[in-house]
Amino acid sequence: MGFLDSLLGNKSKKVGNITCVPKTVYSPLKGKAMALDTVADEAFASGMMGWGLGIIPAEGKLYAPADGTVAAVFPTGHAVGMLTPCGMEILMHIGIDTVELNGKGFQVKVEAGATVKAGDLFVEFDTEFIKKSGYDTTTMVLVSNYMTLGEMETPVEGSVEVLDPLFAFN
Repeated sequence: MGFLDSLLGNKSKKVGNITCVPKTVYSPLKGKAMALDTVADEAFASGMMGWGLGIIPAEGKLYAPADGTVAAVFPTGHAVGMLTPCGMEILMHIGIDTVELNGKGFQVKVEAGATVKAGDLFVEFDTEFIKKSGYDTTTMVLVSNYMTLGEMETPVEGSVEVLDPLFAFN
């Protein structure tokens, strides 16, 4: 965080400062990581959208899971896609069926085309509102082009902090 960010009170725009290892995905959330095949949505659990894991968020902030470029931000704020310098296509999808909220409960903090560093804030979301609206907050962290990146390590499970390594490709 720069001097002006500190002076102006913009403390929530970035967390941590790491040197990203190529082909490694870091946690974009604080929460509890779980195997992808156990999430409550068949399209995600089957790997149809990509492979990775699910995270039950402990707070409503989604951060960049690597350095790269924001490829897409869904208008409803529930999903962000990015491309890393080593060619990983990462999709982060906040919750299950949350597109149906039409953006309510989501505040997007980044736009398509932005160059980002791991830990930059992407989206703030209201986990209580999402739950009270009847939706699951499990957030998928997926690599859509995983088949082109080599062998994938087994993703971590259990408690994770923002920027903890989640999985990598060899």
